[in-house]
Amino acid sequence: MGNMTIGQLAKESGVRTDTIRYYETLKLVEPVGRTSAGYRLYDTDSIERVSFIKRAKSLGFTLSDISALLELKSTQSATCQEMLDRTEAKIKEAKDNVRHLKHIHDALEKLASACPGGDIPLSECPILDHLYPKNKAKEPKS
Repeated sequence: MGNMTIGQLAKESGVRTDTIRYYETLKLVEPVGRTSAGYRLYDTDSIERVSFIKRAKSLGFTLSDISALLELKSTQSATCQEMLDRTEAKIKEAKDNVRHLKHIHDALEKLASACPGGDIPLSECPILDHLYPKNKAKEPKS
């Protein structure tokens, strides 16, 4: 496939055109030229680049991380160790996220088990009490 429009790139890479425009603002993807009517043109490398971005995002890399990965990839002196270091940092971040999600899960399970459900008024719901506790402090004495 030769040069393609943003719509064709979006279709080929499975993302929306506004996503590609956003990637352009971050300098993650750049058109190779423009038509005489001013439409952006992209090449097949752009499809590969957007696919790279999608795969990296699916592994938890942020767009900022991805920008750094693309920069690393384009550097002739980059080593596998640099990529490994970044990947290991992402693994640590994922483990931290799992611990945080486990904490959230456990807290939600505890709240759910404390709730009787049914037709009891919402004002007596222990879940709501946890999220919006009633002021249990004593009134100040005058």
